[in-house]
Amino acid sequence: MCLAGSCESVYEQKLYDSWEQCQISADETRTYIMQKFPMSSGEIYCLTEDEFEKYQNYYGQTNAT
Repeated sequence: MCLAGSCESVYEQKLYDSWEQCQISADETRTYIMQKFPMSSGEIYCLTEDEFEKYQNYYGQTNAT
């Protein structure tokens, strides 16, 4: 996540029961971020466990769970 020129990955530790629940949370977070930082692109992504593992591997992060 990049805010005000400072970029880092921010993600939820909990798993959602469904993709739809993740999207609802992402939409709520996007709305909040866009209110606080109106110049933001407001992009938030929901990933499957496999996609998230690939993301972590790509950026050299380790699984903290």
